[in-house]
Amino acid sequence: MAAEPRRRTLAALVSFGLALGLPAQAPGRAADRAGKLPTVDPYTRGEAEAMASLGVVGYGPMPWADGKSTAAVDAVLGEGRIVWLETAHYRLGCALAPAAMPEEAKVKKALLEDCAALHKKLARVPERPKRLETWLWAHVYALRLERHYAAVSALLGVSDADFPRRGPGLGEGPYLGMPDKYLVLLFQKQSDLSRYADRFCGAREDTSMRHFHQGSNQLLTACATEGLEGYDDNSVHGHVLYMATNNLLCGLRGYLYPLPLWLSEGIAHWLSRQVDSDTVNVQILDSEAVAEDKQANWPVKVRRRAQFEELCIPFATMAAWQDFATMGYHAHAQAWSRVDYLIQRDRAAFAGLVGALKSLPPGEGGAAPTELVRETGRQLGSRFGLDAAAFDREWREWVLRTYPKK
Repeated sequence: MAAEPRRRTLAALVSFGLALGLPAQAPGRAADRAGKLPTVDPYTRGEAEAMASLGVVGYGPMPWADGKSTAAVDAVLGEGRIVWLETAHYRLGCALAPAAMPEEAKVKKALLEDCAALHKKLARVPERPKRLETWLWAHVYALRLERHYAAVSALLGVSDADFPRRGPGLGEGPYLGMPDKYLVLLFQKQSDLSRYADRFCGAREDTSMRHFHQGSNQLLTACATEGLEGYDDNSVHGHVLYMATNNLLCGLRGYLYPLPLWLSEGIAHWLSRQVDSDTVNVQILDSEAVAEDKQANWPVKVRRRAQFEELCIPFATMAAWQDFATMGYHAHAQAWSRVDYLIQRDRAAFAGLVGALKSLPPGEGGAAPTELVRETGRQLGSRFGLDAAAFDREWREWVLRTYPKK
């Protein structure tokens, strides 16, 4: 059985004036004043045509994980505090607090674009809301997650048609090879995540986690925005996509073993960094000095180190990474850049590389790290014509030629 996904311990690296979600409740609704959310989606009203327009296939109570339903989660965390909805590839629980539309331009722009996209699908969704209620947050994140699933599938060169509805063995489920849908929990309060982690995962976590529910073979992404101090909505959005990417990569062709660490982290950063955010999903080591206001500018940071060969991490070292805790800022940034280089060089070859590395016959406990290292070398050679030395040299030349100086 594959091991539980590594849980990420992250720090908020940049301070913002407005964090995601304000604690105040929306005025005027009896359900809100009573501390419970409306039980019926105010936008689709449970109507089949309206649900289909927003990509909703169901609401809670619904199956969740390890033979338990969302009702079991509600019984632990409190009735009427979580919005539950299901899309084509996800089951989502959302307990984000109502919040005023943020004032920071790029954060407001991203939210308004998503609300406009929802409004185009269903006119009942406000195009320019002044306030985001919990139900609207749920629809915004459902939209984002499904859009991201499509982006990951496109990058990997796969579609739903490549995976049978059911197969006789591991890796043959309809969700990139998993037998059931991916799970996402978005909490406001750390105490809610802590109770869920303790009761349903046997884990101690109150800010951000990924978990493999072994009983139902489902991968969970969960976070509590209260613990992401200083994160605005773009930061939370990017963080959720970073974790969700890692789970999709784990689930690709079945969760038998994870991809090499440099590759999974590089892809997760490459996709999540497409959200315009000033935070980075890394734990900066005590030995690293990185100015807070420049931490998100990875092209410049990587280029400055690439000017000096001794500051570049050799691929032979990177390929052998197995311990997330020992990776720091520059390790993550250079892993992202290696993936960026390969994708820009040949997208189809990159998709083939990832697919080949997730198609090895697993031994007991998954594919051995040494076999993954060897196969990575073979795939880089056959698909890109690169050995480790050539990868180091050509990547560095590309960085100096491509990334800006400042």
